[in-house]
Amino acid sequence: MNYNQYIEFQPQKFDMHGEYYRGEHNKIPWPHLFMYFGLSLVFCYLYHRKIVAPVDWNAPNSLNAVGTFETSKPYQFRLLMPLLFSFFKPLSAIYGKYLYNAYNVIVVFLTVTVFYKLLWAYFGGRKILLWLAPVILYTMLWNYILLNGSFQYYDFTTILLTTAGLYFIARQNFGMFLLIFIIGLVNKETIGYLIFSYALFNYREFFTRKILIRTAIISVLFIGYKLLLGYIFRNNPGDPFEIGYYENIRIVENLTSNKTLLRNLLLNFGGLYVFVILLFVTGAWKKFPNRRMIYMNLAIIPYYIFGIYITYITEVRVYTELIPMITSLFIIYLSTFKWFGLMPGKKTE
Repeated sequence: MNYNQYIEFQPQKFDMHGEYYRGEHNKIPWPHLFMYFGLSLVFCYLYHRKIVAPVDWNAPNSLNAVGTFETSKPYQFRLLMPLLFSFFKPLSAIYGKYLYNAYNVIVVFLTVTVFYKLLWAYFGGRKILLWLAPVILYTMLWNYILLNGSFQYYDFTTILLTTAGLYFIARQNFGMFLLIFIIGLVNKETIGYLIFSYALFNYREFFTRKILIRTAIISVLFIGYKLLLGYIFRNNPGDPFEIGYYENIRIVENLTSNKTLLRNLLLNFGGLYVFVILLFVTGAWKKFPNRRMIYMNLAIIPYYIFGIYITYITEVRVYTELIPMITSLFIIYLSTFKWFGLMPGKKTE
């Protein structure tokens, strides 16, 4: 398929691929909103049964423990949800896990709806996007239920905030992106990978005064906040970052003899990473008109580089920030095939 076919092809047979408008440019019809909410309920129910229900709600690094401001670093730095739940302390003391799961349903539902809006930024008003948005739940299903065996209270919030951050980068709304970045920073410091997404999206204008200043602002916020928390909680045990480098070396050395670790690596993201690799190896990414929408997802590269040192490569739930990026790139790969009937907007660089 040549480039002109890719940008000129107009699907005729299936109306679900056609243009769709309802009031505002990316408003979601009510039936799809109900579908997203129903899927979120089912997803969070499964997550509760497998992951949340067995958890000790007062474990050393749990939401309740972090709320006492006495747990170890860097968990003590992840303050958004402990502060939020402190406003509902009487309720959370009695209905802690149920309140948490109600919160999760809202967060997962918002994740799907925001991901739809992000897909709109890639492809415009295509009806098929309403059906593609829940694909992000497929990725989450593998990394947080099917393969996962550990619990951290901030994971779903991180996915939502990362998705929203990418959306506002794509919309070039720096004010809202900055707000999301600050909220995300209070939730978990790995929102800092969006600094790379912002810089890569603006690669052509990166050395202009405006982009340099804005990149400096979010970078200083990230560094300053980490230093501030490091000072406030200087007497708490632990290090400001988890150090996983030596454990990762051991994992790689014993990978072939450990079927669980090997399975986690191979089935991470439900295998969608295979299509991301194909997108770049085959050169299919060059067919997508808006290059900077591709580039902002390349924050996955510094993520993996730093991840060798500050995370554990076979713990599938640690790839939170990559969930919307991998899923977006997977859909972009599908869009390069004529039969899929999904076209991007105008060619831009």
